[in-house]
Amino acid sequence: MPILEELMGYFFIVGHRGAKGLEPENTLKSIRRALELDVDAVEVDVRVSKDDYPVVIHDETVDRTTNGEGSVAEMSLEELRKLDAGMGEKIPLFEEVLREVHGKAVLFVEFKVPEAVDPVLEKVDELNAWKSVLFISFHQEHLLKVKKYKEDAYIGLIYSKPSDGIVLAKKIGAIAVLPQYRLATEKAVAFAKRLKLMVVPWVVNDLETGRRLKSYGVSGLATDRPDLLIKLRDVV
Repeated sequence: MPILEELMGYFFIVGHRGAKGLEPENTLKSIRRALELDVDAVEVDVRVSKDDYPVVIHDETVDRTTNGEGSVAEMSLEELRKLDAGMGEKIPLFEEVLREVHGKAVLFVEFKVPEAVDPVLEKVDELNAWKSVLFISFHQEHLLKVKKYKEDAYIGLIYSKPSDGIVLAKKIGAIAVLPQYRLATEKAVAFAKRLKLMVVPWVVNDLETGRRLKSYGVSGLATDRPDLLIKLRDVV
């Protein structure tokens, strides 16, 4: 079974929202496509419905990614499941995604709202999938909540602006930083690695940028196009 620690020894590819560049993002179809392409990890976003179900969707509203309108937090699971999330796909429950990925790849779970943390952790606990899940967020309070629930859970800090993200990640007990790829300079990558942090830049969709970042020593890359970037994994 793939576990997160196994990724630490080699360069790996993360399917962003499944295979976002090929299939409707954050759907089971997108996730299955990424797995078929042999990604090492799959990244998804989690919010909660009005009736507190953890669901996999990126935006605050359903407007961009479905045929509906409205706020995710103000819609029941039943209402959300009636929507078409692209090509006939439904907005998945987090549990469906966890079971789909479990045993096939590592799962990166991005918390979009604090209310998603506890129900997600409960599902991971039910499946005892702790060793193959990385909990990620832009917000340190989400990650500290994870650590309070389970001290040895794996967490990673995301950032998209120049900041002290690397130092903060180390301070809160993260094992990874996930910078917007332009912030993954050679100097920043070297600093993070000195602090024993994995570095996983996002979102990289072209081979030239991927090669450059790999040469800096990043741990892996998150991509919408795993069909392209997977070629970098086995190149020395």
